[in-house]
Amino acid sequence: MRVAIFGGTFDPIHQAHLILAECVREQLDLDRLLFVPSAVSPHKLDRPISHPHHRLEMVRLALQNNPNFGFCSEEIERGGTSFTVDTLDQVRKKYQLDRSNFFLVIGADNLVEFHTWKEPERILRLAQLAVLARTRVEIRKESLLFREYLRIDAPLIEISSSRIRQLVCKGKSIRYLLPDAVIDYIHKHHLYLPDSV
Repeated sequence: MRVAIFGGTFDPIHQAHLILAECVREQLDLDRLLFVPSAVSPHKLDRPISHPHHRLEMVRLALQNNPNFGFCSEEIERGGTSFTVDTLDQVRKKYQLDRSNFFLVIGADNLVEFHTWKEPERILRLAQLAVLARTRVEIRKESLLFREYLRIDAPLIEISSSRIRQLVCKGKSIRYLLPDAVIDYIHKHHLYLPDSV
C-alpha cells in the first residue's frame, strides 16, 4: 500500500488543495492520500484559527466523493502543537508502512524552511518528501540539509484560505472556490464572520 499525508491548517480546505492532492495521488500512484488537519500549527501561531472540529468536518465533507482520499484526525485528537514527525510515526505504525511506500507532501515554501521543523532528519527516515513545485520559491540545494526529494508537478492555482476568509468576512461570494458542501457548512456555522472565532 502506498500512502501519503498532506498536512495543513485547512481553514478552510478549498479546491486548490484538492487539485494539488489529485496531482500527488496520480504522480505517486498512491492507494491513499490522507489530509491531516493540524491542531495548532507551530508555523501559524500568529493568528487565531477555527476550532479543530470545524476544520476536520470541512475536510471530511470535501473528501466524501473521492475514495482515494481520506483524513487523519491524529493531530486534532492529540491536541496541543502539531508536529509532523509525531504524526508520521503514528500513521506509519497504523498502516504498517516503510519509507519506500510512505510520503510526506509539502510545498516548495515549506522545503526552504524544513530545517526548522522538529526532528527533520527523523522525518526523512520515516517518509519520502514529495514537494509540490507550484510556487515561485527558488530552492537552493546547498541550503538544504538533505539531498533528495520527489518533485510533484502541479498547477499554480491562486486560491488561498486567507483570501476565502476575507471574502466571507466581507459578505462576498466564495462560489467555486470550495466544494459546495464546505460552503454550506461555512454559512451554516457562521464561520469567518467579523464576530466569529
